[in-house]
Amino acid sequence: MSKIRGSIEIEFPNEEVARVVYESVLFEHKTVPYRRSKLDFSLNGPKIIINFVADDNSALRGTINSYLRWIKVALEITEL
Repeated sequence: MSKIRGSIEIEFPNEEVARVVYESVLFEHKTVPYRRSKLDFSLNGPKIIINFVADDNSALRGTINSYLRWIKVALEITEL
């Protein structure tokens, strides 16, 4: 069975905002068990980089949606 592979880079206004968002999502990244997908979640300057491998489209969609939702919430909180 072939796997779905890819990456997403999200660039923030500066390194401080990226770090705050990254650290906010890092707990979820370390504690949520995904069985059908694997992610490498990293910080590189003002960018968060998500590299992923998923077994199928449903696993990919669910995993990416979760991460993007967590990132969005963390970013909204930094703007308060």
